[in-house]
This record gives sequence, C-alpha cells and structure tokens, in this order.
Amino acid sequence: MSFEVAANQDAPVRPAWESFLASIGGTDFIVEVARNAASAIMEIYGRASITHDTKDDGSPVSEADVAAAEVIERMLATTGKPVVCEEGTPPSIKGHSLYWLVDPLDGTKEFLARNGEFSVNIALVAGDEPVVGVIAIPVTGEFYVGVQGKGAERWMNGERVRISNTRTSSSYIAASSRSYGSPEIDSWLERFGVGERLRCGSAIKFCRLAEGKADIYLRLGRTMEWDTAAGQVIIEESGCRLVTLPDHLRLTYGKASFANSDFLALRSDIELPSSALRFSKVGT
Repeated sequence: MSFEVAANQDAPVRPAWESFLASIGGTDFIVEVARNAASAIMEIYGRASITHDTKDDGSPVSEADVAAAEVIERMLATTGKPVVCEEGTPPSIKGHSLYWLVDPLDGTKEFLARNGEFSVNIALVAGDEPVVGVIAIPVTGEFYVGVQGKGAERWMNGERVRISNTRTSSSYIAASSRSYGSPEIDSWLERFGVGERLRCGSAIKFCRLAEGKADIYLRLGRTMEWDTAAGQVIIEESGCRLVTLPDHLRLTYGKASFANSDFLALRSDIELPSSALRFSKVGT
C-alpha cells in the first residue's frame, strides 16, 4: 500500500493539502526528512559524551535536538511552507493555510538516559487540524505514518504494514510516560479500570495506541502542539481519538502560544462517563 496521491484528471478536486502533498513527493518525502534527522540523532547517540543544557522551562536540550532541527528545517524549507519547530523561534503562521509542526527530538530525557525511547515528530497542518503525521523511532528504524482519510501504516525495512487498533477488551492498558506522571493520573486510571501500564517515552505512546498495544493515553499538564500533531493523525487514522479535558473536544491547532490543554487519547469505541472527565489542574 502507498499513500502517494496520483494525478487523475477524472478524479474530484482534491483539498489543497493533498495537492501540496503530491507536489512535494508525498509521504515518501516526509519520511526521508525524518530519516535524515534520525541519522543525525543516532550519530550523536553513539558518542561517549553528549553535550546538553537546560532550557528556561527546566526541560533538557541536547546537541542532538539542535542537529536534528537543522536537518529538518533545511529540508522542509524547500517546500515553501512555514516550519514551526520546538528548537527554533516560531514563525508567523498568520495567513498560511498550510504549515509544518516539528519536534526534532521528542523525549530528550529518554535520549540522555540512552533507553531508546525517543522520536522525531513531523506533521503537516491544514487550517486548525493536522492532516499528515510521521513519527520516526531512530533506534529501531520504524516510521509510523498517518494521512487523513487514508489510514495509518508502520514502515520498516522497506515494508509498509497497515495498522489499526482492533482491541475490544474492557480491561484497559494505558500507555504511560516514563518521565512524567502524577497522583491525579494514577488515581484516574485506577478509577477507570486500567489494569496494566505500558511504559514508554515520547510520542511512541501514540504509536503503541495506534497499533493496538494500548487502549488509553492520558496526559495532564502542559504539552505543545508539536508534541501531539503527528501522533494525532496516526491514532485517528487507526481507529482512535484524541480529546481535550475536561471539554471532550477534538484537539485543534494554531493556538497563539502553541500550548495544549490536558488531553486523553483512547480507542474510539470507549465511552467515557462525564464524571471521568473532571480533573484537577496539575503541573508538568
């Protein structure tokens, strides 16, 4: 299966983002960007010593974050669309119907801990919604790819396999962060009937949900749009959804600060009682 959009004079008029995607080489191009960034990251990952610092918000940033950002921004600049990247100064997206959202190295804590659970996240946003998402896992060589209306796939070693969450069990598995957590999250998951935790870092949690290895991913506290955009496309195309809390609305993009509210990603067949959506605000 391929996500490429072929030209067809008899086909109905496509949305602007589909025409743009076809013009840049389709998802193959985006995966190649992620692949180059992953290579830059792995070159640094193999070093005995890795230079890193702490940002104003207390989160770490390494030389690999910077190297991957440079690769991605250089390659995406050829598309002529703005690139909003975690490690750069966000450009103005006003007046742009299409732009990129990028986290060049999601899970810097995991990268520095050398546990392999970090990712490269690239999303194409149309208006206020992500329409194409790619998550690369540099250590394993996996690429998770989602295109709105066309499904989600896992690419590895030249193979492209369709993925979806077909779990039906009412004994839920939660994809949980290795680096972030809170008593509020633990309490809610216990009340909701989560019987097992799948610990993993970065946007890999979205991948595990998309391929049916987990049912729920709850995040309370501050995240940014580049943390979620690629993963949202992938899980929505695999039969899941991502909603804000406590509103239970689909997460949207292009907010002035690029900051997200609390959110819950879960299988689309899981119904939530309204009481389960009430949380106390917590910090990261």
